[in-house]
Amino acid sequence: MIKDQYLKQGLYNLSIASNASEVLESWIMMGDSNNDKVAIISLDNYHRSVYPAALNNLIKSNNSHFIPYFESDKLYFIDNELLAEIFSNQEKDTEFGIDYSIMLDTNYASYIDNFIRNDWSSINNEVFTSIDLLIRNNFRYDYIFYMIENYKNSFVNIEANNENAIRDKKTNLYLNLVSLELFKSIDRDEYINTGALKYNISMNEAQLLADQIYNGIFYSSHATEMMDYFLSIQRYMVLLIIGMMQIKFESKTTVQKRMQKLFEFSTNVVGIYFDREMVIAHKYFIAQSNVRILNKINKGIKPDKLFQIIENIAWDFSVPRIMERQLVNGGAGRYFIPFFLSNDYNLRELLRLFKVKGIVYSKSKDFFVPFTKTFSQGYFETHNCNVQSYFTDEALSRRATTFKYSRKNQSQLIKIEFDKLVKIMNE
Repeated sequence: MIKDQYLKQGLYNLSIASNASEVLESWIMMGDSNNDKVAIISLDNYHRSVYPAALNNLIKSNNSHFIPYFESDKLYFIDNELLAEIFSNQEKDTEFGIDYSIMLDTNYASYIDNFIRNDWSSINNEVFTSIDLLIRNNFRYDYIFYMIENYKNSFVNIEANNENAIRDKKTNLYLNLVSLELFKSIDRDEYINTGALKYNISMNEAQLLADQIYNGIFYSSHATEMMDYFLSIQRYMVLLIIGMMQIKFESKTTVQKRMQKLFEFSTNVVGIYFDREMVIAHKYFIAQSNVRILNKINKGIKPDKLFQIIENIAWDFSVPRIMERQLVNGGAGRYFIPFFLSNDYNLRELLRLFKVKGIVYSKSKDFFVPFTKTFSQGYFETHNCNVQSYFTDEALSRRATTFKYSRKNQSQLIKIEFDKLVKIMNE
């Protein structure tokens, strides 16, 4: 929750801005609150697309596997440093670099590995088409989500595995990275002209590059801190989904009462208000068909399988949070735009349920606030959900106190709340 009223008002103004002039006016009205901040906003009345043309065409095609973070390609960028440059250049155009990357999910990383090893039996036509497009258009992409998801299986949840099983998991992860590096080096012209796979690096060079990525992400000085951050997000998603399912299955009641219970759960158990996920929960409580990825959870599932399903869905819920972190961290350009690639229809549907109009983030601090055209409080008011009491100073204080406990006791809380869910689903 944002306490700075100037920043809060500025975010609201940006959420309703439709052109560059309204963005500039909103930015100036924020005063000192915009210091060290950056805003990226999609605008209805703006003519310039910032996406590569080929990627933009793919995104707009029906059932595309390519998912953008923002709701539109017409993006406007603003920060104080950029404004100073614009005013200094006066009539001349101000040029700046925009980097982007397509984040691969674990399935796509595996498909590419199979593709490189000429094992095409597991690759359906849709996936093969996407791989073909990745090569033909020479897109940029990264493996961070794949690495994060597999870090948990290969480095964290290893107590139940013997040394050979752990070693095999890490070896497979490394070999997959080698395949991904070879894939990145495919000679585009040769592929287009002859269909042949010609690599511009040797196997030894691919292995050296894979070593750098593997050691840089898993064994660098900041690796544990970075991975713990992402794992913590996923664990909080597990906890929130468990709370949603408790409320969904414990009794029949109105959508408004269910949301009230979920806000209480967020305040008293989770300790964090997740804006995006609360909106998605509301849509789910209205109709299960609105969030089909959650339809996998039903009564009659054995506890072990139920927990595994929730774990997997929590990774999907974590995708936008990881994309946001990458956006804030940036890339080679001045600003960074993330995309996601997945053949999972339900995941793609989930990512499109919360259409991001823009984001404001800090250049130097761990601060970012995505927003839609309608702020969540306004969204809930429109649907007759009285949520004002959960945004008061007293509610903020309660959440802060809960968070101090929950961040140190995530595993214990998840077990306690999951046991409650199992009991509810067996009644």
